[in-house]
Amino acid sequence: MLKADLRTAMRERNAAEVTTLRGLISAIDNAQAVPVGDKHDTYVFHAFGDSAVEVPRRGLSQDDIRQLVEAEIRARNDAEADYRRLGRDDKAQELTDEVQILSRYLGSHASS
Repeated sequence: MLKADLRTAMRERNAAEVTTLRGLISAIDNAQAVPVGDKHDTYVFHAFGDSAVEVPRRGLSQDDIRQLVEAEIRARNDAEADYRRLGRDDKAQELTDEVQILSRYLGSHASS
């Protein structure tokens, strides 16, 4: 759903929505990353595409995704308050717009 929405926003040349959705997709991708721990203490060269280095991504539940979206909204709300305090209403409004975009994904299946 997110990637389809991103494609639509790109077609419509909606820069604010494109930026926000790319950020959310990146946050979800980062949350799906598998912790490596000490596995990278020593570097071993592997050829591109070597299946020895492929690791399945972590699965995220609906609750995990909801919490992630909520965290993204909180971060923007905090920054928005800071911008308003500093008299940067233009930047604050950008963040308010991003919160509105992100809020659409709180009750839905926001998988990338």
